[in-house]
Amino acid sequence: MFLDGMPDNTWSRSKSVLMLAVAVTLALMWLMWLGQGKLEKYGFNALHWRPIPAHYLARAAVLGALAASAAFWLFRSYARAVPAFQEVWMGITLGPLLEELVFRGYLFWGVHWFLRRFISLSGCLTIIVIAAVFALSHFVKHGITHGQIASVFGTGLLYGWLRLKSDSTVPPVCAHTSYNVTIFLAGDVPVVLPYGFTY
Repeated sequence: MFLDGMPDNTWSRSKSVLMLAVAVTLALMWLMWLGQGKLEKYGFNALHWRPIPAHYLARAAVLGALAASAAFWLFRSYARAVPAFQEVWMGITLGPLLEELVFRGYLFWGVHWFLRRFISLSGCLTIIVIAAVFALSHFVKHGITHGQIASVFGTGLLYGWLRLKSDSTVPPVCAHTSYNVTIFLAGDVPVVLPYGFTY
């Protein structure tokens, strides 16, 4: 039997690969969660992947959702393409984790280490510098507008503030994930599965 011109066995293989990718992603996220406070002994001090109280995580998730709601309201008139399942999945799992480990982990640590040697308000300046680099890194996305870049800069400021206040990259990951989940849900956009199926 064919579904939209595709043999059943092709859809089955694709579905199996997709499910494997989801399982591997969840396993990696779980390992990172368990690794809180343990990565320093393996030389990953700059990540600042430290355990923090639950109220920090709750505050980060709420702030991320509020920022997404504001961004969605500001850009509600923009036409959007329907994202593929893989894009949504990466946007709410590995994307926020990896971006925050790079920007609010390694880069934040390096810039803050450098600036605090010269400036008393190095934390604030670090937040601004990393938010600007974070925003500039999003220019590679096709069709992104200057307004959306400004929104990315704003969320970069939020994630940096959370990182500075908690001394951990865990709250920025929670806020970033919450932001992306809220954007996808607020858009009420169907997700396109492989081979054109929608969910």
